[in-house]
Amino acid sequence: MIDGLRHLHMLMAGLSILGFLLRGFWAWRVPGLLQRKPVKILPHVIDTLLLASAIALLFAYGWNPFAQGWLVAKIVLLIVYIGLGLVALKPWYGATVRLPAFFAAVVVFAWIFSIATSKLVVPFA
Repeated sequence: MIDGLRHLHMLMAGLSILGFLLRGFWAWRVPGLLQRKPVKILPHVIDTLLLASAIALLFAYGWNPFAQGWLVAKIVLLIVYIGLGLVALKPWYGATVRLPAFFAAVVVFAWIFSIATSKLVVPFA
């Protein structure tokens, strides 16, 4: 069961970043695609499954997320990633704000991935 949850979590994380990259591309090249119903709904479904699988893994392993420094770092960075993603994809922010926010969100996601694979807060250690 734990392996299945872990694989679901990793799959949803991969789909989440791929979807973000695709929506970021569309925001610059074909902004009209961002208004389609599936494009608006699917990221929420993926991110909900990502979060639900993370919570299920916490229970399955019996971890207290605040007793594990690397988990606390992932949670904080997830909040930062969400905030940067919102700024990057919302049209009312100018390009001078959106583009750096987009790249910063990708870097933060890479940092989260690094923590997930190494269990170390220092990026890419």
